[in-house]
Amino acid sequence: MSNWPASPASRHPVGVALWLSFWPQLVLTAFLGLARLGAMYVGPSLIDQFVEFIRRGGTSWEGLRLVLILLAGKAVQTLASHHYSFQGQLLGMRIRGALQTALYRKSLRLTAGARRAHGAGAIVNYMQVDAGIVSYAMHGLHGLWLMPLQIVVALLLLYAYLGPAVLMTLAVITAVTVVTAFANKLNLAYQLKFLGVRDSRVKAITEMLSNMRPIKLQAWEDTFGGKVRDIRREELGWLAKIMLFMCANTVVFSSGPLAMTVLVFGTYLASGGQLDAGKVFTATAFFGMLEGPMRNFPQTIVMSMQAFVSLDRLNKFLTDTEIDTAAVERIESGGAEDTVAVKVQGGVFAWDVPADEEMKGNNNNSSRPRHEVAENDQGNRAELVTVLRGIDVEVRRGELTAVVGTVGSGKSSLLSCIMGEMHKLSGTVSICGSTAYVAQTAWIRNGTIQENILFGKPMHSERYSEIVNACCLEKDLEMMEFGDQTEIGERGINLSGGQKQRIQLARAVYQDCDIYLLDDIFSAVDAHTGSAIFKECLKGILKNKTVLLVTHQVDFLQNVDTIIVMKDGLVIQSGIYLELLASCSEFSDLVTAHHSSMETAGAQAFHVQNTESSQASTGSVDAPSLASKSNAENGESVGSATNKEAGSSKLIQEEEKESGRVSWRVYKLYMTEAWGWWGIVVILAVSLLSEGSSMASNYWLSYETSGGPVFDTSLFLGVYASIVATTIILEMIATLIVTFMGLQSAQAFFNKMFDSILRAPMSFFDTTPSGRILSRASSDQSKIDTNLVFYVGFATSMCISVVTNVAITCQVAWPSVIAVFPLLLLNIWYRNRYITTSRELTRLQGVTRAPIIDHFTESFLGAPTVRCFRKEDEFYQINLDRINSNLRMSFHNYAANEWLGFRLELIGTLILSITAFLMISLPSNFIKICRHVPFLRHFSQFLGVLHNFHKLYDRE
Repeated sequence: MSNWPASPASRHPVGVALWLSFWPQLVLTAFLGLARLGAMYVGPSLIDQFVEFIRRGGTSWEGLRLVLILLAGKAVQTLASHHYSFQGQLLGMRIRGALQTALYRKSLRLTAGARRAHGAGAIVNYMQVDAGIVSYAMHGLHGLWLMPLQIVVALLLLYAYLGPAVLMTLAVITAVTVVTAFANKLNLAYQLKFLGVRDSRVKAITEMLSNMRPIKLQAWEDTFGGKVRDIRREELGWLAKIMLFMCANTVVFSSGPLAMTVLVFGTYLASGGQLDAGKVFTATAFFGMLEGPMRNFPQTIVMSMQAFVSLDRLNKFLTDTEIDTAAVERIESGGAEDTVAVKVQGGVFAWDVPADEEMKGNNNNSSRPRHEVAENDQGNRAELVTVLRGIDVEVRRGELTAVVGTVGSGKSSLLSCIMGEMHKLSGTVSICGSTAYVAQTAWIRNGTIQENILFGKPMHSERYSEIVNACCLEKDLEMMEFGDQTEIGERGINLSGGQKQRIQLARAVYQDCDIYLLDDIFSAVDAHTGSAIFKECLKGILKNKTVLLVTHQVDFLQNVDTIIVMKDGLVIQSGIYLELLASCSEFSDLVTAHHSSMETAGAQAFHVQNTESSQASTGSVDAPSLASKSNAENGESVGSATNKEAGSSKLIQEEEKESGRVSWRVYKLYMTEAWGWWGIVVILAVSLLSEGSSMASNYWLSYETSGGPVFDTSLFLGVYASIVATTIILEMIATLIVTFMGLQSAQAFFNKMFDSILRAPMSFFDTTPSGRILSRASSDQSKIDTNLVFYVGFATSMCISVVTNVAITCQVAWPSVIAVFPLLLLNIWYRNRYITTSRELTRLQGVTRAPIIDHFTESFLGAPTVRCFRKEDEFYQINLDRINSNLRMSFHNYAANEWLGFRLELIGTLILSITAFLMISLPSNFIKICRHVPFLRHFSQFLGVLHNFHKLYDRE
């Protein structure tokens, strides 16, 4: 992020950077939120004036003025509300994009120890879950102060109508605050535990996907599956605790306004006050305005807590240790006077070990010198284990230099220190010219063989063919039906080890760099292929290049210019072959041991050739993989059989995207997975009773006050309190039932998904990127675990509210039916236009999310290679393009949501104004005024309910 705080001591650098980057959008949404809040009070404030106008009568102009004020207030509220929502969603979208980009950039700059400490699975969680949590919290960020402000303003207006009796609400607010403060403290601790266990689960699945072939061959599915299931059970336990706390918060806050109503009315009547229709209807309207913020405030608090936890996790990751780019002095390749290509003087280098690995390392590397250092300013400490000491190496330009030594002597670390991958404790490192790197463990990108070799360079056919021949790839390409256009899959999973090694060697050679760092490139190829590569490539195409070769192949050492002998992290001697053979005992021991092993291997090979001579002439020149042996007889490379069936060179299949409406089978599967159809019946029954109880309280108020200010106080409060208590109990029962049903359904869905992964054939993993699977196991499963539970409860209550609001409005003001029927027709028309678009956009959001993870996991595995080739900017741009593709879908989806909401609520404003006009214009025998007024606010919210219902329908 460009606005990263300059002070390294900043405790919350991510939060500071986000504020500096997006404060104008935050201010804009705050202004829109205030405008919306002010307009919300226009309707309830006019209720008393409507009642007074009807009771005492008035001129037509006075009635019209009230209607026009109501129309203007609702219009401003609708406009401000949807702009506020849209700008908040855009802000969250931009923040998500910024965080994902920053996380990707950081992942390419991490040190080796930091990479091990986090792992690809945890970083996928940072990008998909944590960035999403922070983004989603931005939608309701201003609710932290707007909701309390809305409550305060409503209480002040209530005080103007009911006097000191309103102070009783402070008792309810205090009780609610104490309970939720305690609950949120525990919830925060649970959130930390839950996110940590979720990281462990994704890490375990990532590890399993990376090693699926040996898992399948060894029949270890139950072992690895059991490990993931154990972690999932622990995760579900923490999730259940979090969900129960959220349910408790929801019940406490939503019951608060109802309890306030009983206390305030009771206190007001006990103090000698008199309630009439105007006061009751106005007070209930203002208490109704308390219901929204008090119901939603706990969810906003929980979202904010989750966002703070996620920000803390992102802080720790984004401030973790990075590669020191200044550790290596890079000099541009110049003229003939630049005779030294690589120079290391007095070098002492170390690897960093994460804090959680220090105790393990104390036993394994007790002989290594250790230096404990502070890794960053966030308090994260790591340990440096010195691996190379007293390194003095000079490689002249154009030389072929070999690095030899026993296993663990520091040969690969020598290449790493030259690339700047290690911590430099002392000394200097300088390289003259561009560098290319071939890792000991091959890194292959998902794409065609040609794309892997070109690696972003333009095609030059003659040079390309020359390099393919020099790297002994010609015969392999001939065996493949589509040649170099064959897609080789994620990490080259459908190639043998030798094929992958030669492809990445060809990639390095095609880059035409000045310096080549080759780490044991002959380890995966047979002797004949190795000899051809050494002759045609290293002594052919690269004869004028500087090559630093780590190798165990002693046979080639007589043909190199210089040999560097290493032991225990020290360069003990360097020179030419014959000199070292005579003067260096360690080198002569290596040569002797190699010749002895070759004699033993030769005797075994002679026996094998006599019995299996036919296998010596099969297609590939190096040892084939298990899969390639089965196809060798037909002259096919791995994966070509699959390609032939498809008639295409494409191995990785495009992600499938459903079209049309979501099948009712999906809804049925989720709703009935836990308790069958009985679960649906119970939820609907309890929700209907809860909604009926809520409506009964309004009926009771209208019935008691319709006769005037004189009524039986004890009967009034007793019945009203009973109805309120019943509503609270039913709402609590409904919330608990939906929560437990959602948790069981989420676990059932996870089990089915995970079982499908374990039972899938190996061809599935060859053609499906692991990022696509991780997307399902991380962000999609997270939505099922947490979001979908509340969406089901919310959608159920809204669906019931739609029916009851229509029925009640038509019953108390039957002339409004004239307006309701056109409303329903317009609603159906808008719904059909919106649902189709929103559904496809939501699917496209999911489809464009997986490529982000695919590219990240691929880049993370090959980060040292990407850095050595200086390809970071190209990979950053690819990542940015994929994130932008996903954000475009989000933008259009948000716009479609607000498109529908604005139109429905604008129509609702017109219908409300028509209803109010009818109320003041028609005779009293046409409309029951005292029963109609309390339902004005219900009708004004009617289309808002429809909008929210359609937003949820067919989306998640």
